Amino acid sequence: MHKFAELNSAAAAQLFAAYCVAQGLEVNAVVQRADFAELYGTAEQQQQVQQQLTLFLQQPDHPRYQSAAWDLSQPGTVAGPVLPAFSLVKIWQQAPLTLLLLALCLLVYGWQQLDWRSSSALLQLTDPTQLWRWFTPVLLHFSLTHLVFNLAWWWYLGQQFERQLGIATLASVSLSIALISNAAQYFLVGANFGGLSGVVYGLFGYFWLAGRLNATQGLYISNGLAAFMLLWLLLGFFDVLWVNMANWAHLGGLLAGIGWAWLLRGKQARH
Repeated sequence: MHKFAELNSAAAAQLFAAYCVAQGLEVNAVVQRADFAELYGTAEQQQQVQQQLTLFLQQPDHPRYQSAAWDLSQPGTVAGPVLPAFSLVKIWQQAPLTLLLLALCLLVYGWQQLDWRSSSALLQLTDPTQLWRWFTPVLLHFSLTHLVFNLAWWWYLGQQFERQLGIATLASVSLSIALISNAAQYFLVGANFGGLSGVVYGLFGYFWLAGRLNATQGLYISNGLAAFMLLWLLLGFFDVLWVNMANWAHLGGLLAGIGWAWLLRGKQARH
């Protein structure tokens, strides 16, 4: 898909894209800001889409656009049982790796509450010759706040990434980011660390750069969220927070994710 227009209203761009989809045209709206959005379509349908865009710009308030957007938002009639809006089956079909890692972190956190010593002894990076330890610290979380913060970000970023680029790409990117972020923290500080935040920062870095290099991947993070994550990273290095943070894991993960976004800048989304 390629960019064919820019609009100074994100709402208008999304409305037009919804109308085009209802008409059988492949159009995506990529929102950069509330006052700026880009429209992407296929070369084969460019002439049809341009004609529709001309009509839309002449009468953006015409009822047909609102009607098409409403119809598109309604569930269709399908054979078989209808899944509820929030369905683990549906989530598993769309983002199995995201859901699996989230569940694994929850199980490990429960294990930590029951037997702190054995869980830490098995999963921390205390023996570099045991290769799994370069990855398993991402499963450890040392407080409920730590767990919820990381899993919320993993869920937000991971499922989007998996839906757009596939389970194999998410697995490759996440494992390599885990390795790099854990290695950075281990060599620069030591083995007493854990958490999924290195991977989270890696996905954040990927979204941040990919949204600028290849918007057709559909992965984008707002400037407000980007500012929050960078501020949190800086505050960790200045040691002014009430928690101990694996700062080098965060930075290593961030740089690894940015590197992956550059390497995969030409990759197209699955849908």
